[in-house]
Amino acid sequence: MPNIEKILQTMKKQEIPSETIANFMLFKTKQVKPEDYFAFFTQMEELLSKEQCLSIMNEQGCRKTAKLSEKHRVFGKIHADKTIQEKIDLLTELDSPHKAPCHLNTDGTLTVYFQYGTKGDYYCPCNPIRNLKSEIMPITYCGCCGGHMRFLYEHAFGVKLKLIEIVSSMANSNGEKPCKFIYEIID
Repeated sequence: MPNIEKILQTMKKQEIPSETIANFMLFKTKQVKPEDYFAFFTQMEELLSKEQCLSIMNEQGCRKTAKLSEKHRVFGKIHADKTIQEKIDLLTELDSPHKAPCHLNTDGTLTVYFQYGTKGDYYCPCNPIRNLKSEIMPITYCGCCGGHMRFLYEHAFGVKLKLIEIVSSMANSNGEKPCKFIYEIID
């Protein structure tokens, strides 16, 4: 789940004006409730541009640890001599629950589909969302999973990725659509 304190730090690093940051209704970051996440990410979408939101969420992602990414790192080293398309084709070899279907787009970007459940009945893996049944979560919230997948696939593919679009999400579509992220590939 997103860490509001880290998001605020990223805002400062990316030079979001302090006057803008001061407009955010802040919460005790150790006891954030689902309703607080909803309010915070609604504010992000109201106070920041779409590009700013994506840039900030690109740097997020829960569980970005060496242990979690170890299998992706090994995969990347084993297949270092392969193209990104060849690596995508070999993803079935990656023994990790943290892999998602993806494909290269004709414009050179990468689309990643991150999903739990089945078509039309997807569920969000984030605990706060499971407890927030009456609201459709702002799509910016889902950039946290986008940052998580960026982190893992940078290791698996041996390139830098930049989140440029959150096309859809389970939390923003009431379970109708999977999470779909588009990344710019930066060599």
